[in-house]
Amino acid sequence: MKKFWPRSLLARNSVLLILLVTLTQITTFTVFLVFIQKPRVNDAASLIASQIIMLDKLLATVPATDRDRYAQAVGGVIQPPAHLIEIPTLGLAGFYRRYYLKVFLDSLHQQLPPGIPLRWEQAPEKKLWVEVQIADQPYWVALAVEPSNHLSSLISAILLSVGLALLALLTAYGLQRRINRPLTSLAQAATDVGKGGWPRPLSPEGPSEIRTVSLTFNRMLDGLAEMENARAQMLAGISHDLRTPLTKLRLAMAIGGQGSANPDDVGRYFEDVDTILQQFIDYARGSATELSQPGDINQMITELNYDFTGLGQHFTLSLTPLPVCYFRPVSMMRLLTNLMQNAAKYGRTGLEVASWREGDVAKIAVQDRGPGVTEEELLLITKPFHRGKGAAARHNGSGLGLAIARQIAQQHGGDLSVSQRAGGGLTVMVTLPLVEGGKLVVSTSVRH
Repeated sequence: MKKFWPRSLLARNSVLLILLVTLTQITTFTVFLVFIQKPRVNDAASLIASQIIMLDKLLATVPATDRDRYAQAVGGVIQPPAHLIEIPTLGLAGFYRRYYLKVFLDSLHQQLPPGIPLRWEQAPEKKLWVEVQIADQPYWVALAVEPSNHLSSLISAILLSVGLALLALLTAYGLQRRINRPLTSLAQAATDVGKGGWPRPLSPEGPSEIRTVSLTFNRMLDGLAEMENARAQMLAGISHDLRTPLTKLRLAMAIGGQGSANPDDVGRYFEDVDTILQQFIDYARGSATELSQPGDINQMITELNYDFTGLGQHFTLSLTPLPVCYFRPVSMMRLLTNLMQNAAKYGRTGLEVASWREGDVAKIAVQDRGPGVTEEELLLITKPFHRGKGAAARHNGSGLGLAIARQIAQQHGGDLSVSQRAGGGLTVMVTLPLVEGGKLVVSTSVRH
C-alpha cells in the first residue's frame, strides 16, 4: 500500500479529497434511495395494489355470458406476450431502475393476495401485466405505466454531483497550492543551509501555522548568523589575545638563554595564556549540559565576597531574602565571579553587591565607583570581544567577561544590562525570572 501512496503533500491531500467527495456522494445517493425514493415507490405500489384488488373483485362478479365483452373492454388476453420479463435489465440507469422496480414488485407481491402473478413489459411501452379472474377465467390485463424522466433526472443529478466534486477539488487544489508554496520555499532554504549556503529570509505567508514556521526559520537564520559571527570573532580574538603573551614568552625564552630571564614573569605569561584560553572555552561551551539544582543565590554571593575579601577586595553587601531557587550552580558561580572580578578589576572602589525580589523576578546588582564608560560603549560592552577604551582596554582581557555573564543569565531565562551608576561608576544588573516555588526558568539554549 505504501508503494502506491503519493509522496507529496499536494498529491496526498488531493487523493484524500477525492476519496472524501466520492464517499460523500455515495452516502448522499444511498440516503436518497433508501429514505426518500423507496417510501415513494412503496406508496405507489400500495395505490396500484388497491386498484388491482378492486379490479380483480369487480371482474370476478361478471356473468359468464359477458366474459368476452369485459375481457375485450379491459384488454385482457389469455396468454401474455412472450417478451414479458419479471425484472428488466437496462443500460445506463440499469441499477437505478432495476432496484426500484424490484422494490415496487416486492411491495406489490406483499400487498396483493396470493396467486396474482405479475409481469413487466419494457417495450414498446412500459406496462405492468396482472393476471385477474373474469367470470372464473384467468386473463392477463395490462396496466399502463406513465413514462418518467427518471433517467434524465438521474443523469442531471450525476452531472451536478460531478461538477460539485470538481469545484471542490479545484478549490482545494488552489488552497493546497497556497500552502505548498511556502513549504517548498522552506524546504529549499533548509537545503541551502545544509549545503553551507545562506538563503534570504522567508516571506511569512499562508495560514498562521505556516507563517509561524517561516518566522521561526528566520529566527533560526538570525541565530546561525550570530553564531557564525561569534565564531569568526572568537577565532580572530584568540589570535589577537594570544599574540601578546606568546611574544613575551618568546622574548623571555630568548633572554633565558642569556641567563637573565625572570621566572616570575614567565609564570605570569603562562597564567595570562591560561586565563585567555579558559575564557574562550567558557564562552564557547556555555552551560546547556549542566543540570539545575536547588540553591541560595545570596549564600553564593556571601561566599564569593569572603574569597574576594581574602584577596584584599572588599564588597559591601545589601542582600534581601530570596526564595530557594533552581539554577545551574557552576554557571551561576561563573556569572557572579565574572561580574565581581570586573568590578574589582576596572572599578576598584565603591564595590557593592545587592539582591532583592520584584514580583516574579530576582534582581542582582553589582556596582562600582570606577571611571565608567561612555554612553556609546554601554550599548557594546556586553558584546563578545568588546573592550572599552578606558581602564578595560589597558588590562589584558579577552572582552568576554560580560558576554559570558549575559549568556548564562539568558540561559536561565533572564538577562543582563549595564547602566551608569548615579554619582559615577557602573551598575551591572542581572534579572532572573522566578516561577512557582521560586524556581528559576532555565533555558536549554541561548542566542549569542
